[in-house]
Amino acid sequence: MKRLSALALSLLLLGTVPAVAQKAPAKAKGGGAAKTVVAVVEGERIYRRDVEIAFRTLPANVRRHGLDKVYERVLEMLIERKMMTIYARRERYDQDQEVKRRLGLAEDQIVREVYMDRLIKKYLTEDRVRAHYDDYVRKNPAREEIRARHILLESESKANEMVEQARSGQDFAQLASKNSVGPSAQRGGDLGYFTAGEMVKPFSDAAFKLKKGQVTPAPVKTQFGWHVIKVEDRRTREIPPYEKVRDRREREVWGTLGEDVLRQYREQAKVQRFSIDGKKKLPALPANAKAAGGNQ
Repeated sequence: MKRLSALALSLLLLGTVPAVAQKAPAKAKGGGAAKTVVAVVEGERIYRRDVEIAFRTLPANVRRHGLDKVYERVLEMLIERKMMTIYARRERYDQDQEVKRRLGLAEDQIVREVYMDRLIKKYLTEDRVRAHYDDYVRKNPAREEIRARHILLESESKANEMVEQARSGQDFAQLASKNSVGPSAQRGGDLGYFTAGEMVKPFSDAAFKLKKGQVTPAPVKTQFGWHVIKVEDRRTREIPPYEKVRDRREREVWGTLGEDVLRQYREQAKVQRFSIDGKKKLPALPANAKAAGGNQ
């Protein structure tokens, strides 16, 4: 067998790629990814669909190259996985106690995930998601925001020089790039859009007093140093319409419902907790406590 490239080796190390194959003759009737045979290993078929599923589980930096570029490597991975599975079954490793133990753990995980999913879906209604969005809108009214640039300096005297140069008409972005000691210097001092509460108070108070295109008449002192600020734009931050954020709100409702389910079950389940050595009885966790790993 030819030596695999670094990319192929990295694919082989991924433990999340399913190797789905079925025992059948080499030729398949009909077309489509589900019926297109791309390899046969000891009489068992691997379909194009299996390659596509495996490809979708790969890291984004691999997927961005496209399936065509990594097809042969992904296929080789599936062949090797299937090959080893076949040989392991021939040696009756499917009857091994360690295999059965791991299968039990996998089964437990699948059972609880399906159970939780179906419990949550009973209550995950469109009305509940919409109500969550409406509540978010009430708590987050439209707010004014500005886009600003700044020049961060270590001394007040240097900051005063920058104020004079900026207010005399010199290009503010260039002044920031050459003189600012802050990380935004590489962007010409651009801080993007922000609301009043998203910056430290002295900076925010001074910036929001400016009109579009204005520069602070004097440097502004914060714990970071001395700032010269220019406002590039002002606008109102609107709440996105429901249709654009529905999926995100649904995920949030899903998470809340999951926490509710776990809390209710903790309240009714009979549980005894002990210390790591098994000798000391531990008290129950508070009702609002979360286990390590969340609700998985």
